[in-house]
Amino acid sequence: MSKVDNPHIVSILNFVQTIYQPVPKALLFWDTCALLDILRLPYRNGSVESFRILNKIRVLIQSDELFSVASSLTIKEFNEHEGTIIAETQKSLELTDQYHSTCIDIANDVYGATYISEPSRNKGLVNVFEGLADTILSKTYFIDTPEVANLALNRIADKLPPASKKNEFKDCVIWETILKLSRDINPIDAQNNQIFFTVNTADFFDKGRTPMHFYNHLLAEAAMSNLVCCSTLSEVDSKL
Repeated sequence: MSKVDNPHIVSILNFVQTIYQPVPKALLFWDTCALLDILRLPYRNGSVESFRILNKIRVLIQSDELFSVASSLTIKEFNEHEGTIIAETQKSLELTDQYHSTCIDIANDVYGATYISEPSRNKGLVNVFEGLADTILSKTYFIDTPEVANLALNRIADKLPPASKKNEFKDCVIWETILKLSRDINPIDAQNNQIFFTVNTADFFDKGRTPMHFYNHLLAEAAMSNLVCCSTLSEVDSKL
């Protein structure tokens, strides 16, 4: 099970005053796609190192050394897609086994060898990914911010990223939420990193630049809010 059940939904005011202020520490704000990618780690440029970093993050969250935060909009989106993604990951593991077995058979025929193809689909990896997501989600605070709706709409009207290409209201709400959260935390704590982690390069990245990176406008807003933007787990790890 990796659905978001009984989520901790709080307002920014409640989070900052009653949860963050008593024990300030680093904060990791997840975009929905970044959380969903835990369930399909090997097929989203994942690696052993990525898995180790996720485990490190899990331990930090579970031991109350790192705040895990997301927008309340993430709850519905995650729950709508997690079942499909889990099924797709299991199917991908089966196809990987099939392709690998075929390659081994060809190699044996070419070299007269007796290599053996070891299947990965029966190693319980899907359960491992689900368990990893479950433990992170169970201690994630979901920020409810109806007050940023107009800011998100203005961003869409002005065609500012992450709505510069399409009218992504949800992404604008998520961005305005982390900006407001960071601004409200800064007077209390300007020492610990506040990290925004997204793998949604389609809306948050300027693909007209080489190499691609976050839109300069977003980076400027983030800098004014003491916010660090990351798009890979290794980047997140370097800021923890």
